[in-house]
Amino acid sequence: MSLETLKKEAASLDEPSRKELVTFLVSLRHQQSADRGRRLTEIRDAQDPGRWLTPEEFGERLDGIAEPADDPVRERSRAC
Repeated sequence: MSLETLKKEAASLDEPSRKELVTFLVSLRHQQSADRGRRLTEIRDAQDPGRWLTPEEFGERLDGIAEPADDPVRERSRAC
């Protein structure tokens, strides 16, 4: 069913049915937001070092581009 068809069907609903539809759609949106928030919290709180990325791996995953190996700023940060 297309979005246009859904819109036409929604417009033809009586007021109580429209309110129920709106309530349903809002609850779906909140559920998706809550699920996304929980997943981000799980990722943020991950304590397993085996799942952590090095700066190079992170760069590769972002755009397939890692920092050059001879970057003096990165070399200084490793010495700390």
